[in-house]
Amino acid sequence: MKKTIERLKSILRTKEIRKKIIFSILILITYRILSAIPVSGIPAEAIVKLFEGTGFGDILSTVSGGVLETASLVAIGLTPYINASIIFQLLGTVIPQLEELGKEGAEGRRKISMYTRIATVPLAILQSFVIYSTLRGFGLVETLNTLELATMSATLTAGSMVMMWFGELVSEDGLGGGSSYLIMLGILSGIPGTLRSNFLTMDNFQKSVFTIFSILLIVAVIIINQAERRIKIQYSRRVRAGGALESYIPIKLTQSGVMPVIFAMSFLSFPQLIGKFIVSRNFNEEVTVITEKIMNLLENPYFFNGVSFLLIIAFSFFYLTVVFKTDELAENLQKQGAFIQGIRPGESTSKYLRKVSFRLTAVGSIFLALLSILPDIFVRTGLISAAVFSGTGLLIVVGVILDVKRQVESMITVRSYDKYL
Repeated sequence: MKKTIERLKSILRTKEIRKKIIFSILILITYRILSAIPVSGIPAEAIVKLFEGTGFGDILSTVSGGVLETASLVAIGLTPYINASIIFQLLGTVIPQLEELGKEGAEGRRKISMYTRIATVPLAILQSFVIYSTLRGFGLVETLNTLELATMSATLTAGSMVMMWFGELVSEDGLGGGSSYLIMLGILSGIPGTLRSNFLTMDNFQKSVFTIFSILLIVAVIIINQAERRIKIQYSRRVRAGGALESYIPIKLTQSGVMPVIFAMSFLSFPQLIGKFIVSRNFNEEVTVITEKIMNLLENPYFFNGVSFLLIIAFSFFYLTVVFKTDELAENLQKQGAFIQGIRPGESTSKYLRKVSFRLTAVGSIFLALLSILPDIFVRTGLISAAVFSGTGLLIVVGVILDVKRQVESMITVRSYDKYL
C-alpha cells in the first residue's frame, strides 16, 4: 500500500504526466457537457423508441461514444470517423497509390489521416440524414423543413468533427488512444446505472456470482492484453564484457489492441442502420421483406455473436498487417547490426517475424473474440443473471486503461533516466 501511494505521488509530481492527466480530464468534462446539449429536430425519446428491444442500439451507441441515445450535439460521435478509417485502410490494400503513401513514413501517414478527416464529413452528413429519415419513416419525429433539416444535419456533423478533434487532441496531449479513450468514457458512464438496476433485482447468491464472474473476466482480459513473446536479438557492433549485447523484440498476443473490436462493432452497425432506413421508407414490398429478414437474422443473438467472433479475428489479422511492418523492422535491425540468433538478416528475419506474429495473432484474436461474446453467452444460458457491460465494452475499457498505464510508466522511466544524463 505504501509503495502504491509513493508511486502515485511520483506520478503527480511529474509535470508532464500531471499536464496530460489534467488535459484528459478537461476533455472528459467538455465531452460530457456537449453530450447534455440536445440537437434540434430529434428528441431523445424517439431514438430510444427506435432501438427499443434490440441490441443494435447498444452497439451503435458504444461505437459513437455512448451518447447516441441522448440525441445531443455529439450524438453520432465517432462512428463516421471510424468508418472512414476502415474504408481507407481497406482501400490501402487494393489501391497502389494509397499503399505507396503508407510506405512514405510520417508524411504519408499524415496525408492519409487528412483524407480520412475529409471523408468523415460526408459520412457524418449521410448518417445524420439516415437517422432522421428512419425516425420520420417510423413516425417518431415530425417532418422538418429544409432549413431545419440542414441545421440538424450541420449540427450533428459539426459534433462528429469535434469528437474526432478531441480524439486527436487526446492522442497528442492527453493519456489514452484518442478515439478509444472517448469510447471508453461513454461505456464507463453507463456502468453506475447498470450496477444499480442489476443489484436491486438480485439476491445475495446472484450478487456473489455476478461479482466473481466480473472480476474473473477483467483478470482474463488483463492477462491477454499483457501477454507477449520476447524474441531475443543480438547486436554484433555493440560488445560488452562476455560477448555481444543482447536485447529483445516484444510481440504482443494482441498486437492490435482493442482496434479490431471497435472496427468489428462499427462494421456490424452499418448494415443494421441501413436496414432500419430501408424498412422505415418502405420503398418496395419485396425489398422490405428481404431487409426485415436480414435484420431479424442480424438481431438474432447467436448469429450476431458468431459474426462478431469471425469479424474480430479477421480485423485482428488485417490490422496486424497495417501496424506491424516486418519488412521495415527487419531492415532497421540490419542497419543497426542486429540479428536474431539462427536467422539470417534481411528477408529471412522479416519472414520469421511475420510467421511468429501471425501465430500469436491467431491465438490472441480467438481469445479477444471469445471474451467479447462470453458475457452475452453466459447471460443467455442463465449462468449469470446480468453482466456489468458487454464483452466488447469490457475489452475496450480494460485495453484503454492498460494503454494509459503503459504511457505513464514509460514517461516515469524516461524521467528516471534523465536524472543521470
